Amino acid sequence: MINNNGWQVQPWPEATQKAFEAFILGGGGMVVVHAANNSWPEWDAYNRMIGLGGWGNRNEKDGPYVYFNNRGELVRDSSPGRGGAHGPQHEFQITIRNSTHPITRGMPTKWMHTRDELYDRLRGPAENMHVLATTFAAKEKRGTDRHEPMLLTLTYGKGRIFHTPMGHADYSMECVGFIVCLQRGTEWAATGKVTQKVIPEDFPTASQSSKRVFE
Repeated sequence: MINNNGWQVQPWPEATQKAFEAFILGGGGMVVVHAANNSWPEWDAYNRMIGLGGWGNRNEKDGPYVYFNNRGELVRDSSPGRGGAHGPQHEFQITIRNSTHPITRGMPTKWMHTRDELYDRLRGPAENMHVLATTFAAKEKRGTDRHEPMLLTLTYGKGRIFHTPMGHADYSMECVGFIVCLQRGTEWAATGKVTQKVIPEDFPTASQSSKRVFE
């Protein structure tokens, strides 16, 4: 699991990068949480693994914006502009776009996530990538008025990657929805399967967030 704090993280040594690339290409799993999609903008293979990223001078050279429009259509937008932004932290509603994937199967179509940074304007290679869930980034919250990806799966060679831009702080990760997605996404990345079939009773609803306060 990677959750580096932004694009200013020092690059891994070249030997470490190559070993990691070989691990994922050979069938390894990776989980990308929140600020990990800011990191290492110059590392081509990493950007292909995460699919979408932000900050670090990312722009149209790095790939398209990817989002859903209000008609429910997936858009790959190659227009110029910076990659990565967010407004003030707030609760926001998640919309499941693929209810048949093992990670999201059985989840309510809409559920509230606890206070977090809502990443928008992410862009990147977006190859072999599937958007499982989005959230609407409202302009009054300094957003885009677009439905931005919040749960993603990717393949890189034989490897599997689960990517969520959620998870800025401990109170964000206390969200039951986040916890369940992270558990399921990690198992899927590791094995290609999800054995956690039951959605817990305290899972958030379309109008009410739910959290488990960490000790």
